[in-house]
Amino acid sequence: MALVTAELDQRSGATRPGRLNVAYAMLAVLAVINLMNFMDRVLFSVMLEAIKVDLALSDSQMGIVSGVAFAVLYGVFGLVMGRLADTRNRVKLISGALAFWSTASALCGYAAGFGYMFAARAMVGVGVAGCAPCGQSIIADYFPPERRALALSVFAGVGTLGTFIGLVVGGHLAQAYGWRVTFLLFAIPGLIVAPLVFLLGREPKRGAFDKVVSSQVPWSRAIRHLLSMRTARSLLIGTPLVLVTVGVANWVPAFLQRAHGASAAEVGTYGGASLGVGLVIGTLAGGIVVNALRKRNRLWEFWWPALATVVSVPLLAAFYLAGSASAAYTILFFAFLVAGTSLGPSLACIMVVADASLRGTMVALAVLASSLVAYGLAPALVGLVSDALIARGFGEANGESLRYALMTALVFPLVGAFFFHRAASSAAADAVD
Repeated sequence: MALVTAELDQRSGATRPGRLNVAYAMLAVLAVINLMNFMDRVLFSVMLEAIKVDLALSDSQMGIVSGVAFAVLYGVFGLVMGRLADTRNRVKLISGALAFWSTASALCGYAAGFGYMFAARAMVGVGVAGCAPCGQSIIADYFPPERRALALSVFAGVGTLGTFIGLVVGGHLAQAYGWRVTFLLFAIPGLIVAPLVFLLGREPKRGAFDKVVSSQVPWSRAIRHLLSMRTARSLLIGTPLVLVTVGVANWVPAFLQRAHGASAAEVGTYGGASLGVGLVIGTLAGGIVVNALRKRNRLWEFWWPALATVVSVPLLAAFYLAGSASAAYTILFFAFLVAGTSLGPSLACIMVVADASLRGTMVALAVLASSLVAYGLAPALVGLVSDALIARGFGEANGESLRYALMTALVFPLVGAFFFHRAASSAAADAVD
């Protein structure tokens, strides 16, 4: 697993012959780390209903624990980790983050009430905050712009495979051993891999493929510079709104259990296969498709996330309204397959407006916005709306209140699609690569 920094031809901006394998090896390592990121993040959702019953919590409290507790510190520390990723060894940072969030995930298994679970989930958010800024920044320095969308799609796609593993394996383990033991078992892989990456990983050269690499600037000045660009502002609004689809997916297992009477194991097997496999295939396919379209017009990196989001919204509405479990699982697969095609290209868009000295900060700003809106506000809003509907006579046990609460969240991705289209109009002026 020993990795060495790729030797780069600075004149051509291309990786020298024989060194591309090094880039792919590092991509594989980062993708595995991202896989464990998604495993530990999604695990909570498949056990949400069991945790709610065991700890006697309301939908509002579960929305706060699954969303706000994780998202606020994820966003705040994501900004800190973004700055560190621009100035420190990113491989060391991401390995330390992996060890931290794996430990925090294990601590979730000891929760005795709302306060303890809130704190443990917040710690998971702190650790996971280091994955995206460090991982995406490293990939951008191993792959040139024409290969970057595909590389980032692999990073995101293998990561979303963790969604499948978390839902399927987590569901069966929770059914067999309970949610507490399952948290502990899921923490083990990260605690094994983290020290190996720390000892054997190697850092790439910063800005290897950038035309111009800015010198390091104060953090506040870096943020002001990024926010001064219309494209960056549009992306920082559009990205979290598009990702609401993924953020509220925490509620999908609970919805399937209530609306269709599925067990945790059934949700893990069929729901996990539908959502997880659809997301994985879609994410990888999106990178391949946009890589090809980009040769005709690089603005497809911006247009595609908008298009995929607009198409996925009616599919998600059909999923929530499906009359049978079999129909729901089928529609869920196609909804997340389509939505997943936007993930890699949307990550590539973020790289367009930031050179190597600002890349971690730009990713961190996107993480902050996404965590507060997509992973914090949106899941909490669903819980609050569901409780409000229950108070007005909508059914809880049959999933009626949760169905309409989830449907209210579909307006956010449509607004996000508009901002991606808006970003395309100014991308040429703001691009750095």
